[in-house]
Amino acid sequence: MRLFLVAAAIVLSGGMALAEPLQDVKIINDRAPNCSSLQAIFQSVTRGCNTDDEKMIAIYNHQRYVYYHYAYPTEEGGVSSLKLIHAYGWGLCGGLHTVMASIWDAAGYKYRYRGWSSPGHTTVEVFYGDRWHWLDTFLKFYCWTPDPKTPGGRTIASQEDIRANPALVTEQFVMDQTRKVWFLKDDQLAYVGDRVNWTAMPFLVCGDDIPGLLSGVRSSNNAGSPRGWGAIKFDDSNYSTAVNLAPGYSLTLDWARVPDAWYHRGAKQHPRHTCGDKDIRNCPAIGPLLEPYLNQGPRSWENGTLSFRPDMRNNAFLRSFKHTENLAWQNGKLTPQDPAKPAVAVVEMSSPYIAVLTKAEAEGDDVKIEYSADQKTWKPTQSGANIDELKGKYTYWVRFTFTKPVAQLAVVSIVQHNQEALPYLAPGKNTITVSAANPAALGGNRLVVTYAYCPGWRNATPEELFDRGAEVARAHSAEWSAQPVVVQKVIDKLPCTFEIVVPTPKGKQPVYPRMLFLRREVLAPGQEPLPVPAPRLDVAAEPVRGILVRGLLRGAGDDGGDVHREPVSGFLQAAEPGRDRLKRG
Repeated sequence: MRLFLVAAAIVLSGGMALAEPLQDVKIINDRAPNCSSLQAIFQSVTRGCNTDDEKMIAIYNHQRYVYYHYAYPTEEGGVSSLKLIHAYGWGLCGGLHTVMASIWDAAGYKYRYRGWSSPGHTTVEVFYGDRWHWLDTFLKFYCWTPDPKTPGGRTIASQEDIRANPALVTEQFVMDQTRKVWFLKDDQLAYVGDRVNWTAMPFLVCGDDIPGLLSGVRSSNNAGSPRGWGAIKFDDSNYSTAVNLAPGYSLTLDWARVPDAWYHRGAKQHPRHTCGDKDIRNCPAIGPLLEPYLNQGPRSWENGTLSFRPDMRNNAFLRSFKHTENLAWQNGKLTPQDPAKPAVAVVEMSSPYIAVLTKAEAEGDDVKIEYSADQKTWKPTQSGANIDELKGKYTYWVRFTFTKPVAQLAVVSIVQHNQEALPYLAPGKNTITVSAANPAALGGNRLVVTYAYCPGWRNATPEELFDRGAEVARAHSAEWSAQPVVVQKVIDKLPCTFEIVVPTPKGKQPVYPRMLFLRREVLAPGQEPLPVPAPRLDVAAEPVRGILVRGLLRGAGDDGGDVHREPVSGFLQAAEPGRDRLKRG
């Protein structure tokens, strides 16, 4: 052991940059969009779509899911599409449509902006099939025009098509006076035979109307094809969605928020969808994904925790520091190798998400803690004090300098993220793939991936909901268990694929689970995972086949036979995004 400690001290004593972390740790569910890049969004959301119209409607639905309209987020240099998707989740018309146009562009489609003057509005159109097509995620609208060259004899109309023939709008849509939304006349929420057509797509759901839409189309003008609009831009070479983790680091992303832990530069009020749940409650494409969280109020922001809290019993974490000087590890503590000189350990904290509350702590005598946003200027802070100047940062550094042994140190940030960019679980089977850009860097450590969720079900059929005038996605007759299910996968080799089955009790209608959190952590040998809110289901040995949750649900292989496993069809899911709901107009 003494020889090992001496060797470690030699490695760490020269002010060297240490080993790279496990880079770009991706978690992808085949039932959810992959938001790691603009190209990945397009490929995952449109998989299974057969025509350009189907692909554009799938992207339109994804965009309505992944953001809501609220005042633009702003940063120095602008906010890129991926940053808006992952770190914010809101914007106004020009910015939201910039995100959609950037996805079209990444997939090789031409795009153009069209500006309205009456009323003021910024729109985008996409080019395919030798013509332009308009889909508006801010107004929640598109319509059809005849086209004998396309399957089905129709295609999504452009604004010029509507300007030339307003009947494409006035004759195609009908107002549902009960729900205050518009439906296509040939695709209404109504009985078709003895079944309700509950997959009918609503339009203009936030209170906009057809006269205003037609006025805007008449006033629209071509605004060219810039790579951004206002504060939102297509690209940012300094931003990455990669999650990089070394031993001692963890990233937990919650489907919930911490009071006041939000960032919206210059804003005095927290971000929120001021239309409430209007955009989801009647929508069969995005409503089922979002109704589990209606108990939290309107769409807003979400939080998570990026943490460096190493297990000092094992020296594997020493390679996690960004920089060290005169540092050794002995008897479970950090100590100066040369007692006559101070030791230095620098921790880098970086993620795709915005730090909103940050603290650094150290257990030891004579420890100086400093922080920096650029590794040039360092400022002191007290152990356990919130570091206000780091709010709004994606990357920062904390430097610990000490002359006496340190028994523990930690750096923790509450971060802001957008839960709609996460790989949620869906009813039925979910195939999870975990990968890293440099899998060999895992070495003898372990990567632990943990999902926590509350299963749910609905006690009424679509026909029963319709008969009583209830919306299709407002949690009517739906329940979610108060007892979480925790599924944990311990990984020692990458890439890794495993399954999670989210069952529905027999005789009940499926709903999406209420997701609680998704966690990634890298553990040194002998280190235990972070605490969880329920007994873990360890899937290291075999895929998940269901779980017994205090007698509520039973998985495949149980002898009760009381689990309904038919997956929900037609929702926005990457596994089969081309199903009828996403294809239909």
